[in-house]
Amino acid sequence: KPPMIAWVIAATTSVFGDAEWAIRISSPILHAMTAYVIFRTTKFLFDEKTGFWAGVAYFLMPAVWLSTGVASTDVPLLLCWAVALNAWVHLREHSSWFRAIQLGLALGFGFLSKYALLLFFPALMIPVIFDSKTRAALIQVKGLVAALVFAALITPNMLWNLNNDFATVTHTAANANIQPGIPFHPVMLFTFWFSQPGVFGPVTFVLLILAIISALGRKPASPGFWLSFFVLSPLLIISLQALFSRANANWAVTAYVAGSILIAHYGVTTVSRLKLWLTGGIAAQTAVCLALAAIVLTPAWTNAVGLANAVKHMRAWPETVTYLEQVIAEGHHGQTYRYVALDKRIIFYDLTYYGLGETLPLKMWMHKSRPQNQAELTAPLPAGDGPYLVINYEDVQDELLEDFERLEPLRPIHINLGGGIERSLRLWAGYGYTPTTTR
Repeated sequence: KPPMIAWVIAATTSVFGDAEWAIRISSPILHAMTAYVIFRTTKFLFDEKTGFWAGVAYFLMPAVWLSTGVASTDVPLLLCWAVALNAWVHLREHSSWFRAIQLGLALGFGFLSKYALLLFFPALMIPVIFDSKTRAALIQVKGLVAALVFAALITPNMLWNLNNDFATVTHTAANANIQPGIPFHPVMLFTFWFSQPGVFGPVTFVLLILAIISALGRKPASPGFWLSFFVLSPLLIISLQALFSRANANWAVTAYVAGSILIAHYGVTTVSRLKLWLTGGIAAQTAVCLALAAIVLTPAWTNAVGLANAVKHMRAWPETVTYLEQVIAEGHHGQTYRYVALDKRIIFYDLTYYGLGETLPLKMWMHKSRPQNQAELTAPLPAGDGPYLVINYEDVQDELLEDFERLEPLRPIHINLGGGIERSLRLWAGYGYTPTTTR
């Protein structure tokens, strides 16, 4: 990932310590800041009442409810996107050096949050080409300064990529999963669009479609007309991604920064009788999200409603570490394990966080000849005689047998996670490891 998420986590944990809440506390704070920026932007464009509802629509959308409990790259990206949008609307009306620098900083830090920031540029290019106000604001020295600030911020990251086999770029490309030829996946496109009401809210998503139609039917001088492209750019580009490969539901979440402004303007000002639908939709989705939060935060309720599988990755890691510490202490045929070798980065990080690395160094077995993620890049399993304690989650036994001269099966782990769910991990004692050079 680009470095912003690491900086954010480092900032909060340096103040509050390494507890789980301290790692995640940045998310609700940054989301609140984003909602405030959206309020200020909408107030500047329309009025304070519309700004209030735009901020509320953003802060209470289902995706924000979910991501407030997760330290993710989307959260700082959304703040930077909102700040960049704020800079553009001000530049469009009153060109200033402050707003030009604000635009460059927001775009630069947004890019360092997540490369999806690049979806901002197609949206911006449309008013640059067709809107005289935007063109006058940016096709001049102030626009050049914004571009130079952006370039100055992203250059160190690009140089790091250049010196590290373009690790972040290749990871992003792997997520995109673009295949040779012209693949066609209409089901993936349908799945992506079907998921969007769950991201923005069922009623608010319908209002957004109506708001875009209304805005595009107005004169180009209207701010809503140009704002529509900051919704359409992420949605349409990620739709193409879904059609030709795949797309997660959250990949177009930046659309809902401008989307919150549009539905507030549409529901409060343009068609005021729709305000009841706007407020009712937000209230209903908030009630549902509150109920789901109560269920997820109460293990007995989670199990009772059959959602244990949805939270299995958050459960019983201390118990898993305790079991593995006993295995490590036993050794293998009188020999001490050199390393714990893992084949899944999520498990690598969970075991690291819960302290297994303090017992024995944790390393990543390399499934491919080149690193595929940050864990493999920074902690590759070194060649050696062993023994290694191999923790095997993926179905890759054939590849493991290629890389180890000898693998002896140990008793597997079965940890009860509640609700009829268990964590199962295969264990091996590995000898004679040589990293692959052919896969």
